Amino acid sequence: MTFKAFLFSFSLLAVYPQVGVMAASKNLCDDMVASGKSTDEQIAKCIAKFGESDFYKEAQQKKKWQQEENAAKSSEEAAKKANIQAKKFTSADLDEAGFGKPFFAIRVDYSNIYKPKEKRITEGDSLCQYLGYEKALKSIVSAEIMPGEANKNGFIIDTTLFGSVKSEPEMYVDKDEKYTVRKYEEITCAKVSSKEIKGTADELNKVAEDLIVLNERINAPKATDRTGVNDGPRKPAGDKSSTPFGYKREENQDNATMAK
Repeated sequence: MTFKAFLFSFSLLAVYPQVGVMAASKNLCDDMVASGKSTDEQIAKCIAKFGESDFYKEAQQKKKWQQEENAAKSSEEAAKKANIQAKKFTSADLDEAGFGKPFFAIRVDYSNIYKPKEKRITEGDSLCQYLGYEKALKSIVSAEIMPGEANKNGFIIDTTLFGSVKSEPEMYVDKDEKYTVRKYEEITCAKVSSKEIKGTADELNKVAEDLIVLNERINAPKATDRTGVNDGPRKPAGDKSSTPFGYKREENQDNATMAK
């Protein structure tokens, strides 16, 4: 490059600043926006006097693109939500589906009374799939049911070795009658209405089941309203007229009481 060519190039740079510098140029109005202490009206008046800087124009364009992107995401999310169908199955619905028998949800093992172990014997998703849906959103399970009441008196829904839900429920069997169980009182299930809307199934799978457990034990002895002490003979268990360890009031004690 000759000395004259160098001078010509330098003069061009002086007259026409670089494009990158032009794109980043600001004015007073941009400072007012950045301060966060100016109203829209004040900024508009500034722009009316000094014009929109290149920086302001770029910022407005980016803001527009972001708004369009957010609107597209919101529309997509709304479409996904509208594509999910949910239904609540009440106790009566479950009774109908189980031919009058309950579906057992949890088994409680009291082998160690200080640390009872609970096992989910019918997953919420499994019950929902049996009911024609895909995913359990919310489940309400009962208080504990005594072993004698539960044995062969309800169903469980198991899965295959490959994890798929069996199409037919199984009778719950506790031959030694040593476990209490909890049954489903209510369950809310959901499924995807249309497979054509992509991403809905993934969104549904992200939802965690809300499990509500009722605590009072079913068939447990109910407390009486009486506050006095009952020192009379205790009622024998079952149909037996007496028990070897039953309390018996002695006749001498009754006679002594009458004499007083």
